[in-house]
Amino acid sequence: MRDLTETDDDLGSLASSLDGLVLAVPGVDGLTAVEPTLLRAAKEGVGALLGSPDQPARVSVKRVRGVLTVQTNISVAAEAASPAVAQAVHRAIAERLPSSTDEGAPSITVRVIDVVPSGSQD
Repeated sequence: MRDLTETDDDLGSLASSLDGLVLAVPGVDGLTAVEPTLLRAAKEGVGALLGSPDQPARVSVKRVRGVLTVQTNISVAAEAASPAVAQAVHRAIAERLPSSTDEGAPSITVRVIDVVPSGSQD
């Protein structure tokens, strides 16, 4: 864990780094944005209009009442055990989060939203 004096940019950077981390966990087949599709599309449209080609992170990282809150929605390969994959994602996120003694433990929510059959295509 590392210390982080955070800004919105720091939380955005952390969220982006967590996207890659989650996708690298064995058994994770995909990552879906936590935000509703309409809200995400609006943010992407505004970003494109303002000349910001960056896509928003799919993992949500926010500070809620002083507690770092992380939410992610994953798809799991059918041949993997969904609870084990969700636990591995949770553990990987917890290890990457910044440390802070001023607040409670971070809140991490991992949702398995789909189980993808073997040989399926995106």
